[in-house]
Amino acid sequence: QSQPSQKPLLLWLNGGPGCSSVGYGAASELGPLRVSRFAAGLEFNKFAWNKEANLLFVESPVGVGFSYTNTSSDLTNLNDDFVAEDTYNFLINWFKRFPQYKGREFYISGESYAGHYVPQLADLVYERNKDKKA
Repeated sequence: QSQPSQKPLLLWLNGGPGCSSVGYGAASELGPLRVSRFAAGLEFNKFAWNKEANLLFVESPVGVGFSYTNTSSDLTNLNDDFVAEDTYNFLINWFKRFPQYKGREFYISGESYAGHYVPQLADLVYERNKDKKA
Protein backbone atom coordinates (compact mmCIF):
# COMPACT_ATOMS: atom_id res chain seq x y z
CA GLN A 1 0.00 0.00 0.00
CA SER A 2 2.88 2.34 0.62
CA GLN A 3 6.38 2.07 -0.83
CA PRO A 4 5.89 -1.36 -2.45
CA SER A 5 9.33 -1.10 -4.03
CA GLN A 6 10.80 -1.23 -0.51
CA LYS A 7 8.71 -4.18 0.71
CA PRO A 8 9.49 -7.91 0.70
CA LEU A 9 7.62 -10.46 -1.40
CA LEU A 10 5.35 -12.94 0.36
CA LEU A 11 4.01 -16.05 -1.36
CA TRP A 12 0.70 -17.20 0.14
CA LEU A 13 -0.58 -20.76 -0.24
CA ASN A 14 -3.92 -21.97 1.05
CA GLY A 15 -4.28 -25.54 2.17
CA GLY A 16 -7.08 -28.01 1.93
CA PRO A 17 -5.71 -29.45 -0.25
CA GLY A 18 -8.05 -27.80 -2.68
CA CYS A 19 -8.72 -24.40 -1.12
CA SER A 20 -8.23 -21.40 -3.37
CA SER A 21 -5.50 -18.95 -2.37
CA VAL A 22 -7.31 -16.27 -4.36
CA GLY A 23 -10.83 -17.14 -3.18
CA TYR A 24 -9.92 -17.51 0.48
CA GLY A 25 -6.52 -15.99 1.20
CA ALA A 26 -6.84 -12.93 -1.02
CA ALA A 27 -10.60 -12.31 -0.95
CA SER A 28 -11.51 -13.36 2.58
CA GLU A 29 -8.45 -13.12 4.79
CA LEU A 30 -5.30 -11.11 4.13
CA GLY A 31 -5.79 -9.41 0.77
CA PRO A 32 -6.35 -5.66 0.35
CA LEU A 33 -10.10 -6.07 -0.31
CA ARG A 34 -12.76 -8.33 1.15
CA VAL A 35 -16.19 -9.29 -0.01
CA SER A 36 -18.50 -7.11 2.06
CA ARG A 37 -20.48 -8.92 4.74
CA PHE A 38 -23.17 -6.24 4.85
CA ALA A 39 -23.71 -5.09 1.27
CA ALA A 40 -22.99 -6.13 -2.29
CA GLY A 41 -19.44 -5.38 -3.36
CA LEU A 42 -16.01 -5.08 -1.81
CA GLU A 43 -14.60 -3.24 1.17
CA PHE A 44 -11.06 -2.39 2.22
CA ASN A 45 -9.44 -4.84 4.61
CA LYS A 46 -7.88 -2.89 7.47
CA PHE A 47 -5.82 -5.98 8.36
CA ALA A 48 -4.43 -6.49 4.84
CA TRP A 49 -0.92 -7.90 4.71
CA ASN A 50 -0.01 -5.80 1.69
CA LYS A 51 0.66 -2.97 4.13
CA GLU A 52 3.89 -4.81 4.96
CA ALA A 53 4.67 -6.94 1.90
CA ASN A 54 3.95 -7.49 -1.78
CA LEU A 55 1.58 -10.45 -1.88
CA LEU A 56 1.64 -13.28 -4.40
CA PHE A 57 -1.31 -15.69 -4.19
CA VAL A 58 -0.79 -18.99 -6.01
CA GLU A 59 -3.52 -21.53 -6.70
CA SER A 60 -2.08 -24.89 -5.73
CA PRO A 61 -2.16 -27.77 -6.44
CA VAL A 62 -2.92 -27.51 -10.14
CA GLY A 63 -6.65 -27.66 -10.77
CA VAL A 64 -7.55 -25.52 -7.76
CA GLY A 65 -9.28 -22.19 -8.31
CA PHE A 66 -8.02 -20.40 -11.41
CA SER A 67 -5.06 -22.74 -12.01
CA TYR A 68 -4.88 -24.96 -15.06
CA THR A 69 -2.60 -27.36 -16.86
CA ASN A 70 -2.06 -28.30 -20.47
CA THR A 71 -1.07 -31.79 -19.34
CA SER A 72 -4.04 -33.76 -18.01
CA SER A 73 -1.72 -36.27 -16.29
CA ASP A 74 -0.75 -33.45 -13.90
CA LEU A 75 -4.23 -33.72 -12.40
CA THR A 76 -3.64 -37.31 -11.29
CA ASN A 77 -0.17 -36.73 -9.81
CA LEU A 78 -0.84 -34.35 -6.95
CA ASN A 79 1.43 -35.66 -4.23
CA ASP A 80 3.25 -33.11 -2.07
CA ASP A 81 6.57 -33.52 -3.90
CA PHE A 82 4.88 -32.79 -7.23
CA VAL A 83 3.12 -29.74 -5.76
CA ALA A 84 6.43 -28.38 -4.42
CA GLU A 85 8.15 -28.91 -7.77
CA ASP A 86 5.25 -27.40 -9.69
CA THR A 87 5.15 -24.33 -7.43
CA TYR A 88 8.93 -23.97 -7.66
CA ASN A 89 8.72 -24.01 -11.47
CA PHE A 90 5.99 -21.39 -11.31
CA LEU A 91 8.23 -19.18 -9.14
CA ILE A 92 11.19 -19.50 -11.52
CA ASN A 93 9.02 -18.35 -14.41
CA TRP A 94 7.32 -15.64 -12.35
CA PHE A 95 10.69 -14.15 -11.34
CA LYS A 96 11.73 -14.14 -15.01
CA ARG A 97 8.57 -12.19 -15.83
CA PHE A 98 8.92 -9.84 -12.84
CA PRO A 99 12.69 -9.50 -12.25
CA GLN A 100 12.25 -6.43 -10.04
CA TYR A 101 11.30 -8.83 -7.21
CA LYS A 102 14.41 -11.03 -7.46
CA GLY A 103 16.50 -9.14 -4.92
CA ARG A 104 13.74 -8.79 -2.33
CA GLU A 105 13.41 -10.59 0.93
CA PHE A 106 11.17 -13.56 0.13
CA TYR A 107 8.77 -15.29 2.48
CA ILE A 108 6.55 -18.32 1.98
CA SER A 109 3.46 -18.60 4.15
CA GLY A 110 0.12 -20.34 4.22
CA GLU A 111 -2.48 -22.06 6.33
CA SER A 112 -4.03 -25.45 6.89
CA TYR A 113 -2.49 -28.12 4.64
CA ALA A 114 -0.06 -25.48 3.39
CA GLY A 115 1.75 -26.44 6.60
CA HIS A 116 2.99 -29.33 4.44
CA TYR A 117 3.45 -27.36 1.21
CA VAL A 118 5.38 -24.43 2.71
CA PRO A 119 8.31 -26.33 4.29
CA GLN A 120 8.69 -28.62 1.27
CA LEU A 121 8.74 -25.66 -1.10
CA ALA A 122 11.08 -23.69 1.17
CA ASP A 123 13.50 -26.63 1.26
CA LEU A 124 13.37 -26.94 -2.53
CA VAL A 125 14.02 -23.20 -2.99
CA TYR A 126 16.92 -23.36 -0.54
CA GLU A 127 18.51 -26.48 -2.04
CA ARG A 128 18.25 -25.24 -5.63
CA ASN A 129 19.63 -21.80 -4.80
CA LYS A 130 22.16 -22.25 -2.00
CA ASP A 131 25.14 -22.21 -4.37
CA LYS A 132 23.92 -19.34 -6.56
CA LYS A 133 25.09 -15.79 -6.14
CA ALA A 134 22.51 -13.16 -5.28
